[in-house]
Amino acid sequence: MPRTTIRGNKALAEALGVHPNTVSRWRNEGRLDKAVIADTGRVIIYDLEAVYECLSTTPRDAPQTKLKQPPQQNQTP
Repeated sequence: MPRTTIRGNKALAEALGVHPNTVSRWRNEGRLDKAVIADTGRVIIYDLEAVYECLSTTPRDAPQTKLKQPPQQNQTP
């Protein structure tokens, strides 16, 4: 199954329903490191499913942010 990729902090913020500064902060804190597919210094490409996974496994003392729910995928047997 192909993964969904997002190009750039602004596009990721829009997909998650948060401010771009929030994505930048998460990136600086290292919370999105496992979700980065490529980082050329100018362009960052994220794996959206990995982003959700990274953000769902945050420490308990971290502030919680309400995110848009990931799109449901139809599963066929």
